Amino acid sequence: MTNNTSHADSSFRQDTHPQPDAQGQAALLLIESLIHSLLDNGALTKPQALEAIDSAMQVKEESAAEEKEPTHTLRRSLALLGNMQQSIEAHSGRYDPSTQAGPQVAQPG
Repeated sequence: MTNNTSHADSSFRQDTHPQPDAQGQAALLLIESLIHSLLDNGALTKPQALEAIDSAMQVKEESAAEEKEPTHTLRRSLALLGNMQQSIEAHSGRYDPSTQAGPQVAQPG
């Protein structure tokens, strides 16, 4: 599951001075939650998830090598991705539908 798309083709290239914001924080939380959900449901393996995070880290490092962002931004981004990587590494178990309430189906009246 290697991401063969060059960082030059990604939307990251268009914003050379990204700033932390609510949308970015929400997006990061949503992605991490989605990865955990996909792991729980067996749609994604842990090695696949970790490879995707590693790919993102590589893109950040390439961007830094091209001096597209300040060093402190790179370090913070890599730290956030590292935290996500640790979270995924610590993930265990799969989804068990028998333990979940799930959506309630309306009964005909």
